[in-house]
Amino acid sequence: MALVLLAKTGFETYQKPQLDGEIYSEHIHTKTTVYFDEYGIPHIYGTDELDALTALGYVHAQDRLWQMELLRRIGPGRLSEILGEATVDTDRFFVNLGIDQASEKAVNALDKNSEAFAKAQAYLNGVNDFMINGESPIEFMLLGVEPELFTLKDTYNIIGYMAFSFAMAHKTDPLLTALHEKLGMEYLKDLPVDVDPNTTLISTTNKESELYTEVISSVHKALKATPVPAFIGSNSWVIGPEKTASGRVILANDPHIGFAQPAVWYEAHIESPNFSMYGYYMAGIPFPLLGHNRELAYGITMFENDDIDFYREETDPSNANSYRYKDQFLEFETSEKTILVKDGDPIQISAKQSIHGPILNDQVESISEEAPIAMSWVYTKYESHVLEALHQISRATNKEEFKQGISLIHAPGLNIMYGDASGNIGWWAAGKLYKFNEQVHPKFILNGASGEDEPIEFLDFRQNPSAENPSWNYVYSANNQPDSIAGMLYP
Repeated sequence: MALVLLAKTGFETYQKPQLDGEIYSEHIHTKTTVYFDEYGIPHIYGTDELDALTALGYVHAQDRLWQMELLRRIGPGRLSEILGEATVDTDRFFVNLGIDQASEKAVNALDKNSEAFAKAQAYLNGVNDFMINGESPIEFMLLGVEPELFTLKDTYNIIGYMAFSFAMAHKTDPLLTALHEKLGMEYLKDLPVDVDPNTTLISTTNKESELYTEVISSVHKALKATPVPAFIGSNSWVIGPEKTASGRVILANDPHIGFAQPAVWYEAHIESPNFSMYGYYMAGIPFPLLGHNRELAYGITMFENDDIDFYREETDPSNANSYRYKDQFLEFETSEKTILVKDGDPIQISAKQSIHGPILNDQVESISEEAPIAMSWVYTKYESHVLEALHQISRATNKEEFKQGISLIHAPGLNIMYGDASGNIGWWAAGKLYKFNEQVHPKFILNGASGEDEPIEFLDFRQNPSAENPSWNYVYSANNQPDSIAGMLYP
């Protein structure tokens, strides 16, 4: 018993964060001070913003390095390297979605002379300083994980996972299709699905209906095994000065997310001559998703826009490696991927992709190739500027600068809530929205062969639902379907 108690005491001491004293970093060039309040929240004061962000990265890693490690591994399908067979299905699913490839493109396209790049790198320098000089969390030792320094690609992979977990179509579309094909339209009348009775839906066999059920089951199985919670909704409201006793704006934001220990959000306060922000950060992301200072405040909820569509591809009867698109046959793009498994043999998978996106059947061993289902996702189809967007909205000094930052977000779909000391309030739906022909119902699996179920228009940000200083003097969002300035409702 004495040895057990001694070991327990040793680990408790080993794991305690450093809350006082001095730490030297080659990446900090001016005196930077961190105060921790009674809740353990860091308040960082520096004469240089880059140095302050390096300090933020250091204390964030000191408190949440294992959380960062898990989050950066989900998108590229690398959980099984450290967790073994339990997460193989999760890795098999995510490795084919294209998050890692999208992250690489985003990093390559990022302006290396921009402020966003310099500040993101300063934060990562702080994270890596802790990895090199600090005490690794006990999980690294227990699982035998060799620490790898963080890069901007890791940050984008975390953003990619966040974007996917915000989406809902991978849960709803296959299920609704299976309900329609197995039970008929009568069973959809009580669901909030607006279906034109004259719409022609895909005719499927019973075997293919079972395929759709398998698709949604595989997605649920993959997401359930992730060691961090999905993002499942939020509420927010902003009241204009005309409706408050103080004559000032009030903003409330409740970004409720599945329970996690440690919590998903990380609170931190930064003060430097050119930057002041009390922000709420996600592990591995250098700029806050929520925040406030003396000039403005902002929060988020989930827009719940439908930015994922599923397409049933029609293979060439004489060649399983090609599929019909409009009046021609195209070859599936194939790539070989390897999933490393702790205490197990590497798993080789052959991933297929059509013009619409990755083929999900490849990730469900029990499904035949008779009806390949492709997933089209806005996030991987457009170059990501989410990092630049978060940088700009957290550095904005007025409504117009803030709005410009929001316009850079193509996915995930977010409602951005805003209020400032000048009495302005606002709400903008961020995300790349698009339209189909009237006969297309995107809540069902679409026909990939005809070419008639493709988006016909991608909308400019100015057409997104929004409200700026409305005459009724408040804005709100509770993941509800909003009305639109373009005179239409979006799925």
